[in-house]
Amino acid sequence: MKNETIERALSHRSIRAYKEKEIEADLVKSLLEVANHTSTSMGMQSYSIIRITDKKKREMIAKVCNQKYVNQAPEFWVFIVDVYRNAAIASEQGSFLDSRNDMDRFFQGFTDASLAAQNVLSAAESAGLGGVFFGSILNDPAKMIEILNLPEYTFPVVGLGMGYPDQDPLLKPRMDIELKVFENEYKKQDSYLDAIKDYDERMKKYYDLRNPSKNLDEFSKQVVSILSNATEKRSKIINDVRRQGFDLQLDYIPEADIKTMYKPAPKDIKEEVFEESELGFRMDTNIKDLFDEYPYIKSYILSVNPKFNKLRSLSASNKLKDLTIEDVAKIGEMPADSLIYMIESRISEE
Repeated sequence: MKNETIERALSHRSIRAYKEKEIEADLVKSLLEVANHTSTSMGMQSYSIIRITDKKKREMIAKVCNQKYVNQAPEFWVFIVDVYRNAAIASEQGSFLDSRNDMDRFFQGFTDASLAAQNVLSAAESAGLGGVFFGSILNDPAKMIEILNLPEYTFPVVGLGMGYPDQDPLLKPRMDIELKVFENEYKKQDSYLDAIKDYDERMKKYYDLRNPSKNLDEFSKQVVSILSNATEKRSKIINDVRRQGFDLQLDYIPEADIKTMYKPAPKDIKEEVFEESELGFRMDTNIKDLFDEYPYIKSYILSVNPKFNKLRSLSASNKLKDLTIEDVAKIGEMPADSLIYMIESRISEE
């Protein structure tokens, strides 16, 4: 028996291109009501939504996200943790409990905001709209806090762009459900690479409308590429949470009691020899030639890793013409093949 809600959820796709048509005011109001009626932890409603209608703010957010289609969505909302409101309600009653800004309150707000965002997108899709989430607003939490003028006890969670779809992307493959759903306890795989072998093959056949001429890499390679793409601001996001006034309440935990998959990294890793990428990039590809062909790649590299700031001085001294991708990867203290995958992923977005 078919169920319309389930069928729609199973056909979900991220929509990044929209018709030049505003969402009707009544529909916007209804979507806000959907968010307002979302379940929240303990009924405390510890989240808020900021609807971005100011074009300059939208442009600033697009720079944080490094995704130009932030500017193209007719509606762009940012969901935030909002413990400020309840702390103010309590303080007006003479209550200044330490629990007002603890980590429990923070995660309640983070969960509330996430649930509301998903509810809104599901409702939007039922009304013929499409949308895409922007976790990339956390590329620079401090900048987002500044743009949104967020007070203490608040924090950005996710952005959501919505509009009437002007594209029809393929349904993106997902890994087998057996790898993500267990009964009673967590189940480890003897070999995850073996377990996702078929999924890797399906991903190679899928193409993203952001670059229809190029298939995606296998999921296993995407994992390595994305892990190699870690940015300092996101890795240290807990500091931004603290600056917003949340009390982390961290205890000292002996190193031996901290769970970790391995420390240090195993020495018997079998390294694959990288020769050439799909776009023809090699370890010895000249970085200046690459920047000349793809001017936006330089700013992208500078934005993802502070260590690459050294490239600014090298550009000024005209030493860039002597550097290869491998040389630049060493500056960023990352594997050269991972840098190449990052570059290709960015090119695919254009």
